[in-house]
Amino acid sequence: MVLDFLTLYIVILLNALTMAIIWSLIWWSYRGFGAARTWMAACLVTALGGLVLSMEGVAHVATNVAGNGFVFFGFCLYWVGVREFYGEPKPWRASFAITGGAMLVLLLFATIYPSSAARNVVYAAGQSVPLLLAVYDLTRKGRRSPGSLLAASAMGIAVLVHAVETTANLARSVAVLAPLHYDMVETIVLLLVIFSGVVWNFGMIVMAIDHLRGELAVLTYRDELTGAANRRLMQARLAAVEKRAGREGKPFSLLLIDLDNFKAINDRHGHAAGDECLRHVVATAKSCLRQRDLLARLGGDEFGALLPDTDAPTAERIAAALVAAFRAHSLVHGDVRIPLTVSIGVAASTPDRRLPIDELREAADQALYVVKRAGRDGHALAGAASPGSVARWQPVTEGLLSGRPAARTVAMGAPSDLELADVDALPDR
Repeated sequence: MVLDFLTLYIVILLNALTMAIIWSLIWWSYRGFGAARTWMAACLVTALGGLVLSMEGVAHVATNVAGNGFVFFGFCLYWVGVREFYGEPKPWRASFAITGGAMLVLLLFATIYPSSAARNVVYAAGQSVPLLLAVYDLTRKGRRSPGSLLAASAMGIAVLVHAVETTANLARSVAVLAPLHYDMVETIVLLLVIFSGVVWNFGMIVMAIDHLRGELAVLTYRDELTGAANRRLMQARLAAVEKRAGREGKPFSLLLIDLDNFKAINDRHGHAAGDECLRHVVATAKSCLRQRDLLARLGGDEFGALLPDTDAPTAERIAAALVAAFRAHSLVHGDVRIPLTVSIGVAASTPDRRLPIDELREAADQALYVVKRAGRDGHALAGAASPGSVARWQPVTEGLLSGRPAARTVAMGAPSDLELADVDALPDR
């Protein structure tokens, strides 16, 4: 059975309009998701092509060239949307070149050198080229996800059936394939292209869902001002690291980091400078931390750094490097240079002395208070025989950075000259 081509064009039109409605709803709900807008345009332009092709009886050559031109450009827009989805430059010039070139060749085989077989080859090529380019972008390393692979597979099927159509055209041109059989092949090809179009749009919808879910995760687990992790992510990662460390018998450490005199900076230089200081803290801290470490903004001017697989001496060296880095790098805000220093409390949970998360945090917090009481701009290491016991701070004898003043280090241990009651009486940060 051979379907009427007018019916097929109407099916293409309705299918494209349906997908356009879906993409328009996604774009309306998430205005910042530009790829949804582009894919909506791809569906609308393809639908317009189907509408023009359905009127082919009015002006055969003009409607055929114009209608297929819209279809070519609609397929190019799918490729443009894929590039936009991955944050790459939109290939407008290439898209116009593909569309314009295919339309010129199509016009050539419709007027000067009339050949229906050649025109069908152009139809196949004009749609296959942007699809192949989209498949390449969808399957590049680091981009392979269920949605992208589904979309790429469906596009690959469309290219494959176009290749079958091209072969059928060649067979028809040399009288190997009867016209009736060719019409059946053409009908099947169009139905498969319609089906693959539905599937690749569904794959892109899955990609969109994953993307939006990722954005939600960023909003849920990232601090909006600084881009660092937030308290919620720190809590989740702490629990995961504690569980793994207990299972594998490895240490881990926690740093609590306070920006010294932050209120005075806000009062003197304004909140814009204060915000810049917080971003500077994140940038400077990340330059000293390792890739596996997690930096989080816990609130206000307080930050935390989770150091997996890290014992107390290593954590203390990292804290010392952080203190020295802040002393060495002031913030430049406009024409003003703002010196910044930090106070850091360090606590470690080791195989021979496991600390629950709450006790680890409390130990790091008490160490931080000791640094504050000692005059700020330094770090203290907790890890006494009993949580909460601390000792006097002692200055470091050598600077951490060549030619720089030494940051103060506070040693903590038991027995202690400063009892827990004294810790509770320390001044507010």
